[in-house]
Amino acid sequence: MKKIIGIYMAILIGVLCTGCAPEHREEVSIEPSSVSETKPGETPVSIQIFTSEDVKVTPEIVEYDFESACEKGEKQQIRGTLPGASEGRWYIVTVDGVEYYYGRYDFSADRTELFGYAIVNGEHSLGNGISVGMTKGEVIELYPAMAMLDMENNILNGVVGHMGWNQAAYPRSPAGMDEELQYADGKEYRWDNQFDYVMIAEIEQPPDTIPVYVALMMKDDIVTAITFYYPTAG
Repeated sequence: MKKIIGIYMAILIGVLCTGCAPEHREEVSIEPSSVSETKPGETPVSIQIFTSEDVKVTPEIVEYDFESACEKGEKQQIRGTLPGASEGRWYIVTVDGVEYYYGRYDFSADRTELFGYAIVNGEHSLGNGISVGMTKGEVIELYPAMAMLDMENNILNGVVGHMGWNQAAYPRSPAGMDEELQYADGKEYRWDNQFDYVMIAEIEQPPDTIPVYVALMMKDDIVTAITFYYPTAG
């Protein structure tokens, strides 16, 4: 598993280090029907595809090791479930408007790994013009083929040809696992539960490589965070 994680991270850095990005792993249990249906009366539209230049982040994201990030930013820790369904501790470190998601497995307490990041301020932008703070209308006007899904992968528009949102490499914690964490209504804590829905697009890849998506995390119809992920890993 840890070897697979390392391979995925290396691939995504190679694709997006014009902007840098996170990584995911293993299979995600998304039913094909949940991400391929259109509503009655809608004409199916294929998902938006961006090039690596389209999603290049400016200014460039710095990929800090855990110790360096902690020296520069604010840290929150959550005991929970890490990629691969193993227990451990999540660390959310915010540096210069970017949240970094590190994890330390219980079975490897001497090693802390970077699983991904999200842009959370408007000082960074993608090469295609998208940035935190844009409205849903502004994004759709530029890129009408962005797919929209709620946080349970239910489709909200007529865009098809994608594999949905995957929250596997973002902080989560089963109810009661972290004694210091308040769980809403006794439910599992998930990083993506703070958002109303997500707008996603595919990033162009060479043949026979792992797919990579960009996600715009939406709250009150505003882009609140931008992140990158593997839709087929868990």
